[in-house]
Amino acid sequence: MKRRVTLDYTLGEGWLAPWLDGLRDGTAVASMCVACGEAHFPPLRVCPVCRQHSDGWRELEGGATVLFRTRGSDGDIAMVRLDGARGAAIARAEALPDGVTRCVLVASREDPPVISLKAEPET
Repeated sequence: MKRRVTLDYTLGEGWLAPWLDGLRDGTAVASMCVACGEAHFPPLRVCPVCRQHSDGWRELEGGATVLFRTRGSDGDIAMVRLDGARGAAIARAEALPDGVTRCVLVASREDPPVISLKAEPET
C-alpha cells in the first residue's frame, strides 16, 4: 500500500542571507575572509586562499567582466567575474547587447533571487 506524505516547511537562508538580500537589492555582496582579506563572489564558506572560514561580508561596486556568454532556450547566460572579488558566477544576461564585455549587477525580480546583469553605463 502506498501513502502520500506532504511536508510543509520553511527553509531559512542561513549564512547566505546577506548575499541573497544583496541580489534582491541589486547590490553585490561578497563573503570576506578576515584572515587574508580576500573577497569571494559567489560567497564561499571556507577561503580557498588560506583555508580559514570566511567570516564577514564586503559590499562590492557591482561592476563585472563577462568571461563567457551563451544563448539558451530560456535566455542568455554569462559567466562573470565581479570587480574586487575572486571567483566567477553564472548570471542572467538577457539585458546585455551582443559584444558587451562590461556589465553591472541589477536587482533580482525572482524569488529566490538570481544574479542578473545589465550593460554597464557608458562614462
